[in-house]
Amino acid sequence: MNKHRRFLGSRPAQQGIALVFVLLMMVIAISAALFAARLTLLGDKASRNDRDRQVAFQAAELALNDAELDIMDAALALEPNSLARGCKFGNPRAAFLPDAAGCNATAERRGYCEMPLQAASGAKPMYKLIDWEEANDSERVYVKYGEFTGRSAEFATGDGSAGSTVKPPTPAKPPKYIIVRSSPAKLQIMPQGQRQVVSIEAAYKIYALGYGVNPNTKVMLEGEVYKPVVEKSCGS
Repeated sequence: MNKHRRFLGSRPAQQGIALVFVLLMMVIAISAALFAARLTLLGDKASRNDRDRQVAFQAAELALNDAELDIMDAALALEPNSLARGCKFGNPRAAFLPDAAGCNATAERRGYCEMPLQAASGAKPMYKLIDWEEANDSERVYVKYGEFTGRSAEFATGDGSAGSTVKPPTPAKPPKYIIVRSSPAKLQIMPQGQRQVVSIEAAYKIYALGYGVNPNTKVMLEGEVYKPVVEKSCGS
């Protein structure tokens, strides 16, 4: 009789252990589910960030191309009512010079900069010395995409929101650039093993800034353009 009582008295203890085990398994299952959900969210965020950076990179490349057209394309500059400056850059007769104090904000010379003196700038490159987010046209020193080449209508922006007519991925803002005059140099070309030296009329360094779908995502690219001669079609 005593043995029977001891056996019956052990059942509540066994039931308590089973309950603890079930609760422990539930905690493990929930933790695993939360961990998997977190990994999914992190992967999705990483994909969006990578896409956003690619959008900003491509926008900055477009700005580099636009700046090159601004400097080099004489045909575009000769079109009626054109604002293009292809006949002014690198043309000694045009008296087209950058602002000695830095970057120019006037309508004709906007975005045209002089290489800063190391003593005055603390050896900082020009792109770190200007305000890329200045919205006032009378104060901003950068050039908006298409401002001088007339291609601004071809560039779409938008955040992809419900009220936007532009589908993502699209840059939140148009890209922009500045042109910094560098010291002219000699370009060495070696056709068929023979050295040939070509005089460079002007050399320029371009800094282009592109935005992603998120305006806080930015990519800065740098390029160089050498202009050997001024097109004869530009006249005297």
